[in-house]
Amino acid sequence: MKKKVITIICIICAVLICASLGIMSALSKRVPQNPAGTVGNTAGNLYNNGLFCENDGYVYFANAYDSSSLYRMRPDESEMEKMAYTEVTSLNADGKYLYYYQGGSGSGTGLGFVLSTTGIYRVNKSKPSDATCLDRVNGKYVLLADNDVYYTCSSDEVSLKKVSTDGKNKETLLALDILPVSVQNSTFYYLNNEENLHLMALDLRTNTSRQVLAEDVYMPIIEGNMVYGIDIHDNYSLISLNTTDGSKTRLDTGRIDLLNVTDNYIYYQTSGSSPQLKRIRRDGSGMEVVADGAYSNINATSQYIYFTQFGTSTPVYKTPTGAPVNVTTFDRASQAAIAEFNKNKK
Repeated sequence: MKKKVITIICIICAVLICASLGIMSALSKRVPQNPAGTVGNTAGNLYNNGLFCENDGYVYFANAYDSSSLYRMRPDESEMEKMAYTEVTSLNADGKYLYYYQGGSGSGTGLGFVLSTTGIYRVNKSKPSDATCLDRVNGKYVLLADNDVYYTCSSDEVSLKKVSTDGKNKETLLALDILPVSVQNSTFYYLNNEENLHLMALDLRTNTSRQVLAEDVYMPIIEGNMVYGIDIHDNYSLISLNTTDGSKTRLDTGRIDLLNVTDNYIYYQTSGSSPQLKRIRRDGSGMEVVADGAYSNINATSQYIYFTQFGTSTPVYKTPTGAPVNVTTFDRASQAAIAEFNKNKK
């Protein structure tokens, strides 16, 4: 009798332990809800392919010297390490995960990378091999906002789609080819390229659109009640718009191709016979040249602006974000890539 009681107790304990382990495993895999107002990366970075993303004391970036593999470092470029072999763009981050667009198969270890193909992915920061595909599409301009990931899709027809961060819910929002990266207060700001090119806003809570201003602004970046962007019908000049009173300020009369906005400056690329990468304060003062020539991939972190010559991926240049202009090359990234190459040769 005593043995039978002991056996029953052991079975009950085993069941409880298995149940507890199952619950713990399920909880560890559960995607936590993000605080309201969570935004995965800045609009300026995402307009420039989202190659850098600063979050929780780290900068996650696509190392151009290592086939755009996923790396991370501190904002001062210390503690640099490779996280995964996957080629990434449109980087976004929340408290636990990174979200990105992958244009091809990864070559790292782990089931997530063995099966990975083109699509929108989520990866655990603390376990980079734990990658989950949220949608296998040809897309771009990925943005995490609150608990959904938004992206344009061109697999079947051009459209704006969203998928929940846990991958369970997916839907098409607009049958338009827009750039879904400028968001504030759960509202997208975008160019109405279907009708009149006016500045529009899409409420993500109700999926309803409204016109903000009868202004034709490309690559809008919303900051409070100010919008910075490119005026399509005024020689593609750099402008700021006040959404409260509708006023417009022309910041540079030259033709602009790209821009990014930091706390103090607007960094932008001009075109024409003498193209230049320039910066100007938000109020239109202090314009100065960062570098002569045509550049792209203008990504900002709290300490540096990173950029490359147009049409090339390396070398990667940088200049301090708010300090005096001092253009140098991103040498630590190339050194880290060389170290990885040598390590893999052994």
